[in-house]
Amino acid sequence: MLVLVPLAGAATDIYVASLPAMAAHYAASRVAIQSTLLVFMGFYGLGQILAGPVSDTLGRRTPMVIGTAVFALASVAIALAPPLAVLIVLRAVQGLFVACTAVGARAIVADCFDGAERAKASNWMTVAWATGPILSPALGGYLQLWFGWTAAFWFLAAAGAVCVLVALLLLPETRDPALVRTLKDGFAGYRRMATDRVYLPTALGMACLISVMYGFEVLAPFLIQKDLHKGPVFYGHLQLVLGLLWLAGNTANRFVAARVLVSRLISAAGGAALLVSVLMLLLDLAGVFSVAAVAVPAGAVYFLLAMIWPNGYAKCLARFPDAGGSANALVSGLFIVVSALFTAGASLLIAATAWPLWLLYACVITGMLVCFRGFLAREFDYRLG
Repeated sequence: MLVLVPLAGAATDIYVASLPAMAAHYAASRVAIQSTLLVFMGFYGLGQILAGPVSDTLGRRTPMVIGTAVFALASVAIALAPPLAVLIVLRAVQGLFVACTAVGARAIVADCFDGAERAKASNWMTVAWATGPILSPALGGYLQLWFGWTAAFWFLAAAGAVCVLVALLLLPETRDPALVRTLKDGFAGYRRMATDRVYLPTALGMACLISVMYGFEVLAPFLIQKDLHKGPVFYGHLQLVLGLLWLAGNTANRFVAARVLVSRLISAAGGAALLVSVLMLLLDLAGVFSVAAVAVPAGAVYFLLAMIWPNGYAKCLARFPDAGGSANALVSGLFIVVSALFTAGASLLIAATAWPLWLLYACVITGMLVCFRGFLAREFDYRLG
């Protein structure tokens, strides 16, 4: 499970350092090249919503194997540098099918763990998923420098093939046969989740929170490489540092949330992240724009919000233990689709500085706080055991 789950994150992040090179190769605009990432995100989110009932009906293992195999084949096709329109379609295929891998791996947590153990396992899943965003941008920067932009997709094809072998040889089926339902029942379960007073605001709050990460990945490659004149390896190292800060925040959650109420952690960390974002928005509009002015506050926001992330994820999984695949699929699909919409809006704000990034941050962090502290006033009044 921990080997399989980073694949989707790597598919998002490994080629972000190559976005400017792809724009040059295709003689395309920033928005056109950014759409390769946004389309992947949109279909990855939609794919997870579809994969949830499939996973609850057919089990975890078979959809994961098929989805990962199709992802690997689509990666090979992209690496052959087809026309941009075809590449965008193939990115949609990648997102749609790798969603089966992501949903199945996370559903295994709901299958195998309960109570405090589920919260701990969810934290480890978050750490495993974070290895994709942590390691792949730096690797992608070197691949871009040494071999060009197609190398990242050859790497994804190889990684997908390895994951298929791991799933075939090592992964057992964990879905309880007594809980297997029809596809119709699986999709009907979404109605329960969408109207649940805790699940839906938690899912939307998480969607706002993760928009911070995806917004940076879409907007920052051009800010750092084109506007601030740094190379792909530099950008890859910057993403590596930010990924490590996200991982550090996830780890810090285990210690901080054991000592203070999670609700207080959300208020303190979210409020501090909002303050940083608003301050940087004002400074950027006043003319403060540099690598440090982008990277340092973004790193602080990453760390602060990563301390919140595992708590919302665990709460969504625990809400519907009888439909673990659908429950994790809907929340994951929502946070990817909502993030893609927010980020697409920010990418249309053409600017030579980072103010669209900070405006995005201020909006989505406000949305997260409204969901977590407004609609869920007492739901997080607990400490981790």
